[in-house]
Amino acid sequence: MANVHSVPDWKALYEAALLETDRGKLPARIMSARSAIFDRIEESVTNPLAAEQSAMDNALRNLRRLAELASEPKAA
Repeated sequence: MANVHSVPDWKALYEAALLETDRGKLPARIMSARSAIFDRIEESVTNPLAAEQSAMDNALRNLRRLAELASEPKAA
């Protein structure tokens, strides 16, 4: 299991995904953020932070929406 120091800062990766303007880079940013969030969720089984659970849930929901928008055909 990962420790606190090996888990990437999911918040920074999430923000990077939200702020990415290059549609070509967006899927990788979303994937990195999701991965970091899932790693943190896994870690939180032994080191829970209740307030963070809600923030991660919201972040995952927003990343899902962002991925849907990114996969839509580009407007002409």
